[in-house]
Amino acid sequence: MGLNTLNAVRSKSPELSLGEVLSSWLLSTIKSMFLGLVTILAFVCSPIWNSTERMKKLTHFFMFAFLGLILLWILFWIGQRPVFTINQIQLQSTNDQNLVHIHQALVRSKVINQLTGNFFSIRLDVTRKIFEELPWVRSASVRRVWPNGLIVSIEEQEPVGLWGSNEGSKLINQHGELFTVNLAEAEGYKNLVDFSGPINSNKEVIELYQQLNEWFIPFQAKITSLSLSSRYSWTAKLDNGMTFELGRDLDQKDRGQLKARLNRFFKVWPGVKENLPNKIEYIDLRYANGFAIRGTSKPELVTKDLVLGMSVVEDGLQDSSNKKVTRFNKATSETASKMTRHDVQKTKLLDGRKSE
Repeated sequence: MGLNTLNAVRSKSPELSLGEVLSSWLLSTIKSMFLGLVTILAFVCSPIWNSTERMKKLTHFFMFAFLGLILLWILFWIGQRPVFTINQIQLQSTNDQNLVHIHQALVRSKVINQLTGNFFSIRLDVTRKIFEELPWVRSASVRRVWPNGLIVSIEEQEPVGLWGSNEGSKLINQHGELFTVNLAEAEGYKNLVDFSGPINSNKEVIELYQQLNEWFIPFQAKITSLSLSSRYSWTAKLDNGMTFELGRDLDQKDRGQLKARLNRFFKVWPGVKENLPNKIEYIDLRYANGFAIRGTSKPELVTKDLVLGMSVVEDGLQDSSNKKVTRFNKATSETASKMTRHDVQKTKLLDGRKSE
């Protein structure tokens, strides 16, 4: 349905219909007639039959008023002819892509009955609002096509994820705007991200989501879930199974700290990964001088929480630090292998950071 020949721009100022133009002209005509009547009264108070000049002016006034009324009636009669009745509506996409959810059948069932007026009298701003009330329409612009048609340019909603709230799930687009549709119609969209956060935080969540996607490019992973707690603490889950606790984000300074924490993690991650026996599923970046990681549990092994100090983080890629990490992991493994199950659970209770 998209047309390459037209790139309609939505007009912010409403266009005047023919009826409005004619009503304005009729109002000015009535004012002129009123002034003429005042002039007539002035003539009545004086012997106009003895004044040729005044009689000419009076005659000209009546002639022009009569011709104006006839012209107005002719225009009104022509405007009501069936040939100008709107019976053609052409749909097109503003981004030159095929419209998925907006089609002619939907327009016939939901829009046609709400349109009033013909080619001359239809209000384009009202028509635009009618189209924008359709579930999958983000914005629309309308223009007339002679003699009985309309071209409607539509920007269709493009969901990037689901927004969870107490009122139920809604879709959210790349602009951070929530919209309500039949969720069954969104099944064709794959890889929708799960979003959640306090009321009116949807645009802020989308903003950080777009930044995180850029920041995680070196990690070769994409976000599958992003949540903002009531205390403005961020949690992100990736498509590789990892969960990141990013910490609080109250201002631009905190946003810069999030970026710095991720950069620090990406810097030492290759060296840390080689020295860990299990797959990592949880990473906590809320520490000022390091981060904590947790691997997946196996039946015969214990889930271990490792807190890396700043000295290891800064030199994680150097040989000396790699030796430190190796010795640390080796000692931890030997200790864990000697523990009984009772000792393991006792140790986990004493640990300051419990496994989730």
